[in-house]
Amino acid sequence: MMADRLIDCLQAVPLFRELPPDALGPVCDQVRRFTLKQGELLFQKGDPGNAMFIIESGSLRVYTLGEAERQVLLDVLGPGDVLGELALLDGRPRTAYAQAETDCEIVALDREPFLAYLREHPETAIALLSTLSARLRQTVIQAESTVAHGSASRLAHVILFLADRDGEPVQGLVTSRLNRKDIAAAIGTSEEWVMQALTEWSRDGIIGMTGPRRLILHDVEALRAIAQRRE
Repeated sequence: MMADRLIDCLQAVPLFRELPPDALGPVCDQVRRFTLKQGELLFQKGDPGNAMFIIESGSLRVYTLGEAERQVLLDVLGPGDVLGELALLDGRPRTAYAQAETDCEIVALDREPFLAYLREHPETAIALLSTLSARLRQTVIQAESTVAHGSASRLAHVILFLADRDGEPVQGLVTSRLNRKDIAAAIGTSEEWVMQALTEWSRDGIIGMTGPRRLILHDVEALRAIAQRRE
């Protein structure tokens, strides 16, 4: 990868976004790049946590396994997204699986060079703490929703979360990056139930469906009301 392109890739990551290009030179010298084919695992649960990964292109799904080895979706990541920060800092084994949904170009930063970089650049360490805090907040909100609400509420939470991530949850916003199978895995229900609920909400004018991966928000307040229900 050419240096300028690599710097652009790093600056797309929240961790490095505020740093000038000349400050990223030492990082560029330490990274490695490789291709991950569709269906291949980037890592699996229990693997050593010895690198942080940046997705240059393609899409990765991050999941764990629940009862009967059923996948429980944690996130779907795309270009500019970063994963592996926690293991990169503490060196502990991976706690989830990361699998390529499409062919991916991956940039990897190994643990030891990265720690050396953080010691020399405390502003990057502060940015990393902010990134980790946002991820933790997302996890807490998702856990609270799962415990306190039923399937319809959790589905509404997922749609609103995607809308917030992809833009602002207002009328006319087109989302999402997850298909119905992924949404079903995220909220612990079946793909058939998700399709039925989305069809009903479409008929009621709450959302519109323009394909298996895209929803249009029509009535955001109605969606928020569903998200607050307790079943």
